Amino acid sequence: MAVRWPSAADDDLVTALRAFPAMPPGLDAERLFARAELHGLADCMLDAWGAAGLTLEPRLAQELGARSVARQLDHDAHLRMLHRIDEALAARRIRALVLKGPLFAERFYPRPSARATSDIDLLVEEGSVPAAAEALEGLGYATATGPEEERFRREHHHLHLSHPHALPLELHFHAYRGFGHTLRSEPLIERSRMVSGHEFMTLRVADPADELVYLAVHASAHRFVRLAWLLDVRLLLERMTSDERELARARADAWGYRRALSLCALLVREVLGVSADSLGPIEPIRGLRESLLRAIVGEPGNPVLRSATRFVYTSALCDSWNASARYAVHASRGHAKRLLGFEV
Repeated sequence: MAVRWPSAADDDLVTALRAFPAMPPGLDAERLFARAELHGLADCMLDAWGAAGLTLEPRLAQELGARSVARQLDHDAHLRMLHRIDEALAARRIRALVLKGPLFAERFYPRPSARATSDIDLLVEEGSVPAAAEALEGLGYATATGPEEERFRREHHHLHLSHPHALPLELHFHAYRGFGHTLRSEPLIERSRMVSGHEFMTLRVADPADELVYLAVHASAHRFVRLAWLLDVRLLLERMTSDERELARARADAWGYRRALSLCALLVREVLGVSADSLGPIEPIRGLRESLLRAIVGEPGNPVLRSATRFVYTSALCDSWNASARYAVHASRGHAKRLLGFEV
C-alpha cells in the first residue's frame, strides 16, 4: 500500500516551506512546529513566524524559545569542535571535507543555528582513514567496533565515532556507495573550497556542483524522510549559476547518479515550488519510473513492506541495468548474511 509523501501531517509545514523565509498566515502553530521539529526546521519556522509579526501562545513561545537557545549553544559547540578537528587533521597533513551540517548552514541559512544538525560528517581520502581516526581519537572520539561495524565498513561508506561530550561523527572514506555505484572522495576533495569566514587550515567544503549531487544522492538514499534536505537543495540551487547546474547534471550522469538527481529535482519543484529556471538543465524524472517512485518514496511502517519497497525503490533509481544488477547482488548478499548469521 502506498504511503502518502509528504505526510498529511506535514501540510502546514510544506505550505510554510514553499514561502520560506516568509511565513503565510493562517497556519496551525502547534501542528506546524511539532512537524518542523521532526524535520529539523523548527527554528527556521520560528524565525519566519516572528519576522511575519505573528504571535504564539505563551506556553508554546517559551518552549520553542528554550529549544532555540539550546540549538544555538549546540551550533557554537559544533563549530568549536570543527576547529579542534581541523587542528588535529592539519597536524597530520590530512585533507578533509565537511559534508552538510553547520558549515552548510553557515553558508545558506539566515541564522545558521536554526538548521538543526545531528552529527558531524567528514570526508577524507580512503588511504587517510587510519590516520584520521587516530587523530580524532586524540580528541576523545571512540571508533565503533564489533561485527556490525565491520559489516558496515565493507558494505557502506563511513565509520562511526562517538564522543562523550560532542555530537557523533561519521568519517567517510567515500562520499556515497549505493545505487550500484561509488562516489569516491578524492575528486570531491580535489575540487573543494575554503570556508569563507572561518580560518580552517585543512577543512573545506564541496564545490557547488559536487555538493548538489551529494545532497540529492543522500536525500534520495534516505527516501527524503526529512523535508530539511529538500530545503537544503532549494537554497543551494538558488545560489548556483546556470553553468554550475549544468556541471552538476553532467557529473551526476558520469557518476551514475542521474536518476537520483532527477528525482530530487522533481520533488523540490513539486513540494517546495522550485522554478524550472532554478533547475536549469536538471530534468525531473519522467514516465513510468516517475509513477513508481512517487508511489513508494514514502517508507511504510511495516518492516517487511519497508524492506520490499526499498529494494524496488533503489533498483528504480539505478542508472543502468548493470548498476541495478550490482545493487541487487550486493543487497541480496547482505540480507542473506544478516538472516543466516554467517558470511556467504
